[in-house]
Formats: sequence, C-alpha cells, structure tokens
Amino acid sequence: MPKIKSVKCHPVSAPIERPFTSSRGWLYKTRGSCIVEIETNDGLVGWGECYGPALVAKSYIDTQFSSRLIGRDPFDVEVIWEDLYNRMKDYGSSGMVISAMSGIDIALWDIIGKESRKPIHKLIGGCFRSEVQCYATGLYFIDMDRLVEEAVEEACGYADEGFPAIKMKIGLGDIRFDIRRVEAVRKSIPDNIRLMVDANHCYSVAQAIRIGRELEQLNIEWFEEPISPEDLDGYTEVSRTLDIAIAGGENEFTRWGFRDIVARKAMDIIQPDVCAAGGISECRKIAALALAHGVECVPHAWGSVIGLAATLHFLAALPDQPPSFKPMPPLLEFEQCENPFRDLLSREPITHRSGLVQIPTGDGLGIEIDRHILERFRIS
Repeated sequence: MPKIKSVKCHPVSAPIERPFTSSRGWLYKTRGSCIVEIETNDGLVGWGECYGPALVAKSYIDTQFSSRLIGRDPFDVEVIWEDLYNRMKDYGSSGMVISAMSGIDIALWDIIGKESRKPIHKLIGGCFRSEVQCYATGLYFIDMDRLVEEAVEEACGYADEGFPAIKMKIGLGDIRFDIRRVEAVRKSIPDNIRLMVDANHCYSVAQAIRIGRELEQLNIEWFEEPISPEDLDGYTEVSRTLDIAIAGGENEFTRWGFRDIVARKAMDIIQPDVCAAGGISECRKIAALALAHGVECVPHAWGSVIGLAATLHFLAALPDQPPSFKPMPPLLEFEQCENPFRDLLSREPITHRSGLVQIPTGDGLGIEIDRHILERFRIS
C-alpha cells in the first residue's frame, strides 16, 4: 500500500513580454504559481497547483500541512482533506489556506490515478464527455491608446482560431466607453460566437444594473463578477433585476462559502476554481450543491497546465445542466494571455482544435511535467 514519503513546493515565476491589466488596476508583468509535488514510498509522484501568491501557499504547506501528510495513504484523500481543514479553520476557513489545500488535493488525486492506472475522471464518477468546448479568455487592457481597436483585433483572432466563445474584460471607469468597446467586439465577430464580459467586481450595484441593461441589448452570454464578492445581497439584487446571466465565485472557497450563494440563487452561474476552492474533492461537492439548486457550474481556470488538466477532469465528470436532447455542456475557460507554465510545463501541452479540448486519458492528470521548467523559473 503506498504511503506519502515527501511533500515539496515549487514556487515559480516568469516574466512576460506584454504586461496586461484589468479593472483591478494590477499590472501583470509576470506569471507564476505554487506547484506541489507529492511522492510516495514506491516512487509515484503526484502534481498539484495552488491558486494565488506562490510563496504564501508554500508557507502554509511547509509549516502546517507537510508533516501531517508524511506516512499517510494517499487514497485517504477525503480523510486528509477534512483533517487539514479542521487543523486550520480556527485561524481562517477560506482564502490562501484553502488554495494550499487545493494543490495537495489535486496531487493526491494524481497519485491515486497513477496507482490505479486510470485517469482522474474515471475515479470521480466517469466521463460524461470526451471533449469540451472552450472559450478564450482575453481582451485585457494592454495598449491604453488602442483599447477598442486592440480588443477587436484580438477577438477576431480568436474567432479565426475557431473558438466558439470569447470572454472580454470591462471596467475602465467609464460605462459609456465600456459599452462602446463591447459593442465594437460584438459587431466584429460572427453572431454564433458567444461573448461574455468580466468586470472583476469593479462596479457598484447601481452601476452593474445600469451597464447590465445595456449589455442585454448586445446579446452577451453572461456578466461575470459585476460587484464585490462580499456583497451577497447586492448579487441577489443584480441577478433578480437583470435578464442576463450573472456569474461569479472564482474567489470563493469550499462548500460552505458557496452554500448561501446557491441556496439564494445570488448567481446564475458559479465559477469555483479547482486550484483555489478546495481541489477536486471539494469542487465536486460545490458542483453537487449547485446542481441541487438549479445553478450552473462553469469552473474558473487560471494557472498552469496542472490546473488546466485538473479542470478538464472535473468537467468530464460534471453532468449536463440540465439534461436534455441537445444539452448545453459546461465550458472550459481557456485563458489566452502569455503563460509559460500553461504552454511549457507539460512535455505535451494541452491545446484546442477549433475550440475543442480533449479530456486527458492518461493515468492521473494525464500529463508529464518537465522538471527543467520548474528549475528554470524557480523563486525562493
């Protein structure tokens, strides 16, 4: 029976050629992550990823979690999750502590799959689909003198690649300019390409309702993170007032964090991130909550190929919402900004073909990590 022998963290960061920003005003000059490596006594290695500041996640794992994992059976993945959560919840039951746990959980599932010689989705319920449609996340703010033209050019590029859906950033401090930019993109791409907008919670309730009514006239699929994630009453008001679907939840954690969101239907679409919300184990519970309340689950994905692979396995095992003759399956978020850890960390990168991504079929996550990339971009 395998036992956990070691737990290592690989914090990595790489510069990017074209820095970008969103409504939050943070200029992304680098891409980074905390990669988790767990090895068993029989030499199997599982890989995981933590969303958020890499060194913060590493600190939690090194000081609080690692010693509690050594010698344990990786197949006890749910038992381990509950133990780690209960060890730390007196000091905070959300945020980076859960992100750190997420990386551990994903790595354990990778080991379980490799030991069982099965892909993860076969171990969490099976494969509802062998491929998923993906949407391109992009259209950030890069060239402040060409925000409209730049967005149109980028959107047309994604359309030419065959993406069936595109998500663009809004929230430039001027609602009229936001609408003009969205309208220009909508007119530049074919009508059958779905277009979503993401405000990164920059509006007040009143502003979100005002711009939401304008967005409804432009055939926008969903309005993501219109207001601050702490304002659940505000989300309920926005979602009840507008006809457009309201999405959010990428910065929420665990089943308890999502419980009131789905029970009150404060959002039409929840977006848990497997690298943040508690890993594959917890996101399965979050998805079950959503399904029971008639709320759609479309996971957030922002990170390396590890997080992308974990999200694909999670999506493979999600039932159609709702089941129908021609169901609308959940979409994969396929972020398109420069990211060496998405494109280079696996010896065979995950790619799309005409907007379709294949579910990995190899053991565990189904990817092979290139250790040279970890060493090349390691930070201390």
